[in-house]
Amino acid sequence: MKGILPSLVEGFFDLIYPSNIYCICCGNIIDDSRPYSLCDVCVRTMKWTNGRTCSCCGKRLQDDYLPDLCTNCRDGGHLFAKGFACAEYGAAERDILHRFKYKDKAYLGRKLAEIMRDRILSEALELDLILPVPMHRRKEKVRGYNQAAVLAKELARLMETPYSSNLLLRSSDTEAMNQLSALERSRNVQEAFAVSSRKKDLLRGKKVLLVDDIFTTGSTADACTDALLRADASEVFVFVFAAGANLISEEDDGIRC
Repeated sequence: MKGILPSLVEGFFDLIYPSNIYCICCGNIIDDSRPYSLCDVCVRTMKWTNGRTCSCCGKRLQDDYLPDLCTNCRDGGHLFAKGFACAEYGAAERDILHRFKYKDKAYLGRKLAEIMRDRILSEALELDLILPVPMHRRKEKVRGYNQAAVLAKELARLMETPYSSNLLLRSSDTEAMNQLSALERSRNVQEAFAVSSRKKDLLRGKKVLLVDDIFTTGSTADACTDALLRADASEVFVFVFAAGANLISEEDDGIRC
């Protein structure tokens, strides 16, 4: 009986939103043999992190870039133990996430979570709990859902790992991050997150996977991690569908091979 309800729910969503008819990226018609409901063109277009990645945050690294840390992580570390991503944030990744977040297509989170599940299983992490980066109630009411929570909940279901949607809370409504500098991002989310006092005991000594859709500078991930570690989580790993590119300046040209 335990697995019947989730299967019925999954079947219900597939009936209303067939996941094997249209590519989740470009919307072209596909058949059900295509993994993750991605057409062949979009699979080839995606910038998968199946090569070299930053040993700290998980960003995709260029083949001719020598260090094992991206330029952002070389300038300063992070509070979380390690970060992971499925792909670099490019045009195809932007299209998928835009449809997922802003076009009222929360059901796409099921397919994205399948991709994320297969990516994170290769790391053989020991995890106790999966949490989403929380969204402020006001923004969630406007959008209708927190995309990070959709991903985290589906991922937890697929991995059969405990999940909590209201253990980590967003205590203040912050500015949109896409137009802010790295320093402004850090200040924007400073003390923006807190652990629920009623659920703090559930976190003590736990290894946590913190899930979001996009990683850019890591300001949000660090702010969340700080709150979790202060509440006695033992380790925090960060996992996103897409991470920003490793940006190399003219001064960094000398570190290419």
